[in-house]
Amino acid sequence: MKRFFAVAAISSVCLISGCSTDSLPGYLKPYRPDVHQGNVVTSEMLESLHEGMTKNQVIFLLGTPTLISSFHKNEWDYIYYLNPRIGETQIRKLQVYFDDNGKVESFKADKMPDETDVDLMILGERARESSIKRNEDMKKEKEASADTSAQAKPVIQEQNSTVSSTDKEAQ
Repeated sequence: MKRFFAVAAISSVCLISGCSTDSLPGYLKPYRPDVHQGNVVTSEMLESLHEGMTKNQVIFLLGTPTLISSFHKNEWDYIYYLNPRIGETQIRKLQVYFDDNGKVESFKADKMPDETDVDLMILGERARESSIKRNEDMKKEKEASADTSAQAKPVIQEQNSTVSSTDKEAQ
């Protein structure tokens, strides 16, 4: 009898394992966050970078370099690495070359995203939604202030006309 249950248990395990799949449904997979490493350099920052800037100015603009080569002291590397939970891995590089006086001689860069794209990349869809909501709120405020100023102008004109008519009577 024990032998029968052992054989039945092993057989049922084998049969059930044949029904399994390699892929798991999304709710059973572990959470994998986006991985951001390095310096985020935007296209606006890149436009501000120009020849003749000192090393301190470059640090102020771009931050501390990701890599300063031991063999090439006058070359700084800014590397940004993004491994998103969904999508392809992105690597963006900026190399800044300095002359012997410590001023930017030249630089070489990959295509960099603008600030809006960086916000979306880092903050995700929530940033887009909050940005849209913020823009709508700003439009409403501008419209409200325009309506208020349009209503206020006739009142000011009436006061001016009243003042001018009393001035005429006084003369």
